[in-house]
Amino acid sequence: MRWIFFCLVILNIAVLILYWGKQQQPQANNEPVVMASGQRLTLTSEATVALPRITRQPEAQAVAQQRCFLLGPYQDIVDANYARARAEALGVAGSTQTTQLPTQEAKEFWVFVPPRASREEARKVLRELQQRKVDSYIINAGELAEGISLGLFRKEESAQQVADKVKTYNIPVEVRIKNDIKEEHWLEVNASPEFGERLRQRILADDRDVAWQMTDCQE
Repeated sequence: MRWIFFCLVILNIAVLILYWGKQQQPQANNEPVVMASGQRLTLTSEATVALPRITRQPEAQAVAQQRCFLLGPYQDIVDANYARARAEALGVAGSTQTTQLPTQEAKEFWVFVPPRASREEARKVLRELQQRKVDSYIINAGELAEGISLGLFRKEESAQQVADKVKTYNIPVEVRIKNDIKEEHWLEVNASPEFGERLRQRILADDRDVAWQMTDCQE
């Protein structure tokens, strides 16, 4: 039994020596070191890794509006189509555009009762006009909604006769001139460096009272 006792004593002494040796090892110093020049050294454990900064590229600017050449105005769409055919024969794609413009010439004369304060009041005036055998109907939309239309007339004299008749019933009435509409036709071609003056002249050919102009392309 003695040898067991001596083995335990020797084992305890070995463990004590090992533990005491670890306690004597210097501990890591995390304090910053200040050099004689006053500069501060930062330990690796204290340093912060700077991540690369991602810079977002600015979004692309909106695509500029496509520009086009217009040839016109043609009064007859047939002439505009001939110009388009000449362009296509030269390898230039184009399209025919039509616009409508009011003229100074009176086309019709519109007789109407101005808008009433409510639909009920408009119905009341309508009933009175229909009882007097005046053709009429309520205007449902637009700037003259809740007014009463008394008809469109080609001749100003006819329109004025109806207006004068309705005025005798103590009902307000107006006459509005609706101007005629004129159509203009254009050949539209996308602008490009290849579409130069010489090519435009060949498409123009001998057409009169028309010319090339640049504008925004139609959507």
